[in-house]
Amino acid sequence: MLKFSLITLLIAGAAHAAPLFEMQQVDHPAIASIERYTLQSPSKENIAYHGEFASAFPQGFAFAPGSGLGFKKMDRDGTLYFWATGDRGPNGDAPKVLVGDKKREAKFFLAPDYAPRFAEIKVRRQRSADVISSKPFLIDGQVASGLPLPQGRVGATGEVALSDTLKTLDASPRGIDPEGIVAGKKGQLWVVDEYGPFLLQVDAASGKVLKQLAPGAGLPDVLKHRQANRGFEAVAFTPNGKVYAMLQSTLNIDGETKSSAQFIRLVEYDPSSGATRTLAYPLDVDAYKKTADAKIGDLVAIDNTHFALIEQGKGKDKQLRNVLYVIDIAGADTLAPIAGKEPEYASKADLANVKMIRKQRVLDLRELGWQAEKAEGLALYNGGIAIMNDNDFGLKTELASGKDVDDVVIDNGQLPNNERLVVKPSNEATELWLINLKQPLSHYYPK
Repeated sequence: MLKFSLITLLIAGAAHAAPLFEMQQVDHPAIASIERYTLQSPSKENIAYHGEFASAFPQGFAFAPGSGLGFKKMDRDGTLYFWATGDRGPNGDAPKVLVGDKKREAKFFLAPDYAPRFAEIKVRRQRSADVISSKPFLIDGQVASGLPLPQGRVGATGEVALSDTLKTLDASPRGIDPEGIVAGKKGQLWVVDEYGPFLLQVDAASGKVLKQLAPGAGLPDVLKHRQANRGFEAVAFTPNGKVYAMLQSTLNIDGETKSSAQFIRLVEYDPSSGATRTLAYPLDVDAYKKTADAKIGDLVAIDNTHFALIEQGKGKDKQLRNVLYVIDIAGADTLAPIAGKEPEYASKADLANVKMIRKQRVLDLRELGWQAEKAEGLALYNGGIAIMNDNDFGLKTELASGKDVDDVVIDNGQLPNNERLVVKPSNEATELWLINLKQPLSHYYPK
């Protein structure tokens, strides 16, 4: 039985506010203690909002850089610095939109002018975690957009972007949805994006996108079959200079494989040669009702062949899971067609001769008191693991009737009679956990 005690050392402001810092002592074979921080972002970083639901968000939306996390440095006094990235901005689930005779996926964008940006986070141990700076991504000299790409562009998801008044918004040729970040060499960052999926090389000092790799343009063409909103979710940089980008979920080849594919693809990219290959991460198939429900949260390199990653999603028992694994790619096969088809079509038996990535479970965050749905930031520091959640900018969208958005269709810019949109605060903070380990992750390398 897992046992822990929680000591709150510093409280933020009023009694009802989230603690800035809590120390959690844990009786766990892998963990010595957990430092839990509520991330503080200065008001100057807030995203202005003056729309239909502005009264619920008088300060706008707090900046939420929880979509990806990468270690930057540690000072002599133990202060930690991380890179972090927000995603495409304040948005929410929307009903499908009837376009002609087709129903298209849609999203509400509450701040359509938002420019996706990355941040630097400073953690003063046992005191606070703060956003100390941020920069927007720049594409072709202009700030990036979080809006979907135009139809026909490489990486377009086909989503309809809607305002909070159900107005259709124009797509953007500079649309990106950043979901992972890691430091590379010579002041450069590697960032992954869900739209393309894209792999971006970014100048850390300016935010300028120096290189954008896409399916069929520097990356394997098969990646174009990513599920909408399930493109690249995680990125890692190894000591030998290679970059590893991981899809969030299974590929959906020709709309046929998302719920049956037995693995999620990890892409290896060598910046020195441009060479790529893809490997198979065996997801926990039996834990889910369908394999499309499995999601990767983030990935971090331990050495050239070992990584830590988070696998998460709603299990077939309807309970959320956020499980940390150590994986080993040494000896894994480069994926290739089986019997003339991509291996996503193959059954478990057909894949028996394919050497997949090996994995070893370390812990489930939910057993430690993790409450957030999305653990999307993962980094390593001397002696431990840093994990951060994506709180979707602290908002949620729903229908006043309580119906699921999938049960309603927007036709000609209108919801069905007596139906209306509600946008309200989710009251979920951005948390950053420092998990101090009893033993190095090498203890959990797959045997």
